[in-house]
Amino acid sequence: MARERIRWPHVVDRAREIVDGYAPLKVTLRQVMYRLAAEGVLPHTPPMYRRLSARFAQARRESRFPDLIDTVREVHVPPAWPSADAFVREMPDWFRLDRTAGQEHVLYVAAEKDTLRQQLTGWLEFAGIPVLIVRGFTPSPTPTSSATASPTNNAKPTLRWSFSLASRRVVGRCV
Repeated sequence: MARERIRWPHVVDRAREIVDGYAPLKVTLRQVMYRLAAEGVLPHTPPMYRRLSARFAQARRESRFPDLIDTVREVHVPPAWPSADAFVREMPDWFRLDRTAGQEHVLYVAAEKDTLRQQLTGWLEFAGIPVLIVRGFTPSPTPTSSATASPTNNAKPTLRWSFSLASRRVVGRCV
């Protein structure tokens, strides 16, 4: 594929199918690049990643491609309501009991990459499962003290499962 000419309309069409396959969830540019590289549509190189980003940006400007997760250019706007009545109407949706109350262990889903935060929270928020981003490899990732000793979980022991793609091993231990 190194010498083969890239057919960008085909690449963008296939990428749109990949992104649409995740709907209603969104994905990152990197996730789409990995999928395209795994399928042999594009070589997995930094220059190709930059070209893909430029092609997606052009297609989005022309309304031919869906939005992707972009954690770099996010604007964090505090929630606001047009009136106190509108706020009160939405409050029941915000209420959530501590789902770990009375449980012996607390479940966290941890990821190394912050780019997965939006996707994981989108999948797990309804169940009240916290998402922990460790940002980089450490031999023994430990949740921050605020995560393990929050007022709602009363420092319950945490059973941590890790999965190594390199060794294809699942390891569980109480921490």
